[in-house]
Amino acid sequence: MAAKSAREIAYETIRSRIITMELKPGDELNDRLLAQELGISRTPMREALIMLNIAHMVSIKPQSGTHVAPIDLKLMEMEQFARFTLEKEILDRIRGRLTPEQEAAYRQNIEQYRSLERTSDAPDRETRMLDLDNAFHRKAFEICGMEAHFDHMLSTFQHIERLRKFSLQTEENKSVCAAHTRILEAVLHGTEEDVSRALSDHLNRYKLSVEQARRHHPDYFIEG
Repeated sequence: MAAKSAREIAYETIRSRIITMELKPGDELNDRLLAQELGISRTPMREALIMLNIAHMVSIKPQSGTHVAPIDLKLMEMEQFARFTLEKEILDRIRGRLTPEQEAAYRQNIEQYRSLERTSDAPDRETRMLDLDNAFHRKAFEICGMEAHFDHMLSTFQHIERLRKFSLQTEENKSVCAAHTRILEAVLHGTEEDVSRALSDHLNRYKLSVEQARRHHPDYFIEG
């Protein structure tokens, strides 16, 4: 595999910082300082910021500079609908077909998440919880040999991923294990409608996280 270019490294680094809310909506992005920090020239950094602008994660305005863009609620809704549509299809493909080993892997993931949920001072707790959440949803794609589809889908999502960081700091976080268990039980024993309902209920919880986050940070969001 070819080595990543300076522009790709810059893009992925800044994107990650935006998604994890290390860089928050409204934060200024200085291409010179960022380039120095990453040890690259300003040209690939500027190119990366342009790519992030196209992805609606960065706002570039000639008179006011470059800033992290707010979370776009309309685009977030589009991302979540696309995710639901694809993941529902994948889950239905494995419905009633899990091996005991595959079921055990799902349950282990849920227990690992529950353990972190109880341990508020665990190192890198929020990042590990996000990783476990992604791993749960990725398993169905792996079983179907379509994990690349999940990875591509996640790489194109900009706004819903930032909200997930907020959800780990609210009461909504405490619904994850129960929701994942309902999805698993629907895959094991339910109908196509059961799977669809369990997944829809889980993915639509983001709307409650939006309400909570907007109360504390109304300036972080736009209506699209």
